[in-house]
Amino acid sequence: MALMLPETKQIRAATRPFRAENAVFSRSQGRRKVFTLGKRPELLSHLGHVDHKAWKRYQTLLKRKPPLELAEFYAREMKARGLKSYQALSLLLGEPVNRVGRYIKLLDLSEPVKKFLREHRTPEYLAYFTETRLRELNRIANPRAMWVRFQAMIVQAEREAGIWRKE
Repeated sequence: MALMLPETKQIRAATRPFRAENAVFSRSQGRRKVFTLGKRPELLSHLGHVDHKAWKRYQTLLKRKPPLELAEFYAREMKARGLKSYQALSLLLGEPVNRVGRYIKLLDLSEPVKKFLREHRTPEYLAYFTETRLRELNRIANPRAMWVRFQAMIVQAEREAGIWRKE
């Protein structure tokens, strides 16, 4: 439908298609093609189409990350994508909402604890300091008391690692 102007000039509607600004990538889930909102994860950027096997490998890699590193990953994703809720991030990543929230709350640990976990990435510490044990630390409000409890946990981790260590 064209509008008639007083000078009898006509204005035509734009014929260009609407361009979406949101990034979308496709992946296979079983025998179906699933479209996922958001940018493709950097680790999968080299693939043309993300098949089921590649997606499972990516999720397994995420599960192997230490809890603090995973919490930082979730926080970076929320910031990079401009998300304001854990629910939006969980829908985007295909993770349960409560899991995303629990991991992001690990960023409230005191700085000495986070510094120790970043610097000491030996297998015995990685195996001992799970999300559940770090959540126990997060319940302690006083940073000094948190550090004392964390040092006791370090001693316990070394004692448990000594059982399996070959000498």
